[in-house]
Amino acid sequence: MLPLLRAIRASLPQARVDLLIHYPVAELLEQTTGNLLNRIWHYHQVQLLRKPWRLISFFRQIRKQRYDVVITSHNPDNFSLSQALAGRFFAPRCFIGFRHGDSPHFYHIAVPSSTDKHYADAMVDLWRVIAPGSRCEFGGLEIPPHILRKVKEKLHTEMGISPAAPRVLFWLGATGNKILPPAAVEWVYRILQQRKNLPFLLAAGPADREVLKKYPLEIAENTILWEAPLVETAAFFSLFDLFISPDTGPMHLAVAVGCQTFTLFVDSNIRQYGYQQEPKYHAVQWQENSATRTRLTRLLEEKLAQLTPVGK
Repeated sequence: MLPLLRAIRASLPQARVDLLIHYPVAELLEQTTGNLLNRIWHYHQVQLLRKPWRLISFFRQIRKQRYDVVITSHNPDNFSLSQALAGRFFAPRCFIGFRHGDSPHFYHIAVPSSTDKHYADAMVDLWRVIAPGSRCEFGGLEIPPHILRKVKEKLHTEMGISPAAPRVLFWLGATGNKILPPAAVEWVYRILQQRKNLPFLLAAGPADREVLKKYPLEIAENTILWEAPLVETAAFFSLFDLFISPDTGPMHLAVAVGCQTFTLFVDSNIRQYGYQQEPKYHAVQWQENSATRTRLTRLLEEKLAQLTPVGK
């Protein structure tokens, strides 16, 4: 989403740019996007659907803004009827979305794109129909200093971790087919252990307790469970030079705050969701064989070698 918003702002610096997005992402963006957005509409779906008249009132407020352009964003190989109907209800002069299925019947401009390109770049395609030269630029979240201080204090007082010490974060949390097999986790862990001058931290979310039980006891016991609002999680991620994870959700957040990344894919569309932009971003496919381990070991060690060792 951020690359699309940045592309809009770059081509129309004086335009009014508003965003309708689910809570709690709305709260995160409200505190971290600076002048990128003029207004963020917080969409509390559960609350609004419990009382449909509130949803209608909420949508009427948006309709009254009389937007020139409304863009609906989702996967380019999907079509959301609910988003299409909402966009039509807002009555913009131009309604833009991806070309898929019945979408041309709802959009003024149905944009062809593909899952063969990165998801963020596909999002920017929605704006390229208006500004053809728009670039896909990652990053853009700016963590407020007071939130950074709060997170550093939390690490120090509640977890006994010096915020200045760890340089690499290995986020073990994942869901579904993104969960790394124990062999892959231990492989990364041993490589990190060998780098004595690059302190690292293992972390996961409270919902990942069952995932941790699958891993060697040494790894599970040394993994902190991080529980905090999304904006504090973004601040937490921003403290590290390198973010390693198998899950694309946390990876999007790490990229948004400017971390270098190394993503291990198990069974996901690496072309669509893998950040691959040397030297900052690497995405690799895990396979349980010696050839893959040898290649990935070289890639990860090269990535770690790019980081300045502690004390230098």
